[in-house]
Amino acid sequence: MAFRVVLIENEVEIKVKLNNLIVTKEGEDLWIPLDDISMIVMDNLSSMLSTRLLCQLSEQGIGFMVCNQEHLPTGYYSSYDNHSRASKVIGYQIEYNQKYYEELWKKIVEEKILNQAKAYFCMKKDQEGAKQIASYAWEIVDGDKTNREAHAAKVYFNLLMEASFSRGNQDILLNSGLDYGYAVIRGYIARACVGYGLNTQLGIHHKSEYNRFNLVDDLMEPLRPLVDIIAYESMKNALYFTPEHRRKLVNVLNMKIRYRGKKMYLCNMIDNYVEQYASLIMGRYESIVFPDVNEFIGEEIYEI
Repeated sequence: MAFRVVLIENEVEIKVKLNNLIVTKEGEDLWIPLDDISMIVMDNLSSMLSTRLLCQLSEQGIGFMVCNQEHLPTGYYSSYDNHSRASKVIGYQIEYNQKYYEELWKKIVEEKILNQAKAYFCMKKDQEGAKQIASYAWEIVDGDKTNREAHAAKVYFNLLMEASFSRGNQDILLNSGLDYGYAVIRGYIARACVGYGLNTQLGIHHKSEYNRFNLVDDLMEPLRPLVDIIAYESMKNALYFTPEHRRKLVNVLNMKIRYRGKKMYLCNMIDNYVEQYASLIMGRYESIVFPDVNEFIGEEIYEI
């Protein structure tokens, strides 16, 4: 199983040869087997790559994300269809009624809010604040028609920042880290969805006709608090959004989590999680195991 997430920050030339990614910088070649790569994040506007490379990436199901001048991910390239029974899976996605998806969305929002409460306690050690956030999870109705998700998020971020906080305010440094980390997770979930034959436009709750990744945005909700922890802990005393912050946020996919009784990399957990959703809508599973913030291990440090 592919496990490497490659972050490219310097001006390089990238090509493919003998099923290897070749990154050339200042005359020196770095060879990386394509079979090891799950996603490439391109954070340099001067690098050169070939159409042949893009074809190879799509054929092997490797995601390719590009960043803008502010170092924020703005585009994602993936294979159009690399699942042999994609049309069959899409048929399952279409056949479920609105009530089914509203019940599923209720569960997703509940798990997200509980994970926010756990993440907040992990970062602030404030039990009362964590209880206040978690209380919104018990008020959710099918389809979250009372919008408990937004209310919980407002309380969560205001408590975390100890002030009124807006996710849309680009003057707040933490927002840059959150946007970057969320985009990395979003791209990886998109890659996994395509791999399991899921149509990413057919969402559970998100239904925008302009959003190619409605389903991705639904499935990633319970994972957002994992990014929050990494972004907050690494940036809480920072003045600028630095390359080290970006490397830390990309590396979240290589961090460890306990999931379904096993310790695994977060990228492998996402594959497992998306596979369960595909199996759920095909009637093979009755429920999904959602990731739990309390099971997040992070980076393992080995002492020698």
